[in-house]
Amino acid sequence: MSQLSEQVLNGLKKAYSAYFDIEEVADGTALKALCAYHNRDSQYVLVKKAELWAAESHEYLYLWDAGHLDAGAVEEIFRRTLEDGGPRVKPHAQHMYTYLTAVVLCGSAQPEALAQLKKLKKRREFKLSLHGWMEFRIAAVDLSNGEITVNRAGKALAKDLKRLTGRIISANQKGEEKTQ
Repeated sequence: MSQLSEQVLNGLKKAYSAYFDIEEVADGTALKALCAYHNRDSQYVLVKKAELWAAESHEYLYLWDAGHLDAGAVEEIFRRTLEDGGPRVKPHAQHMYTYLTAVVLCGSAQPEALAQLKKLKKRREFKLSLHGWMEFRIAAVDLSNGEITVNRAGKALAKDLKRLTGRIISANQKGEEKTQ
């Protein structure tokens, strides 16, 4: 793991720690952390037992440090995120959605891998969406130039990641220019 990658990873964990429960992963793979977010909104009349409605939303965010991103790595990240996140989805009458999100940090990426990443999708609706849905989102952050590539479901991620990672990447690039 490069120094820049470690800085960005720590910055993301610090930013996400305000809303997510963060669990470090040290299994020797590119997966570095699992972040879990749970929210329950409800409306009741006078007492909590007289509940009018309730809605639960969940997100499981997987932080990856891939080094060089190629087609094999994209496929492995997709497979492993769904394999681990799938059993975590618990649909019921008050379940609104669960997002399985992969954020991949890479020092470089093959254009074919980024094209493959843009096409990845997995959405599952439970009981005609009456018990909510599950959707896979993925974003790759190229640390060499700061570009962020997302799939269709992950478009909302791009803006947040640009804000969270942009400062660290630009500061690192300015530091490299000063040493030259």
